[in-house]
Amino acid sequence: MAALVQDPRNQLNEVNKAFRIAMRRLYRTRNIVLHGGGATQGVALDASLRTAAPLLGAGLNRIVHASYIEGLDPLGLAARAEVALQLVDGETGLAAVDLLEPPR
Repeated sequence: MAALVQDPRNQLNEVNKAFRIAMRRLYRTRNIVLHGGGATQGVALDASLRTAAPLLGAGLNRIVHASYIEGLDPLGLAARAEVALQLVDGETGLAAVDLLEPPR
């Protein structure tokens, strides 16, 4: 958290990168299970689920919340998040904590 406060843009980029890696790993594991004859005994499945499941759950919660509370569709939410990640710690004055609440 201290690193996030000191250098929000770089830390958020690192988090974004880790999230993308976890989702790719989950997708590859899904392909192994689906196209590999239902092989669910591999070590990759446990590791992928352990890493990706909480992230995926949090993401789905955010999508549902944005839909119900703000009337925002998933693509709109993704676009807003992408723009916000680019603007954090820039000349707009957007801070990392501003990402937690929708704009007013």
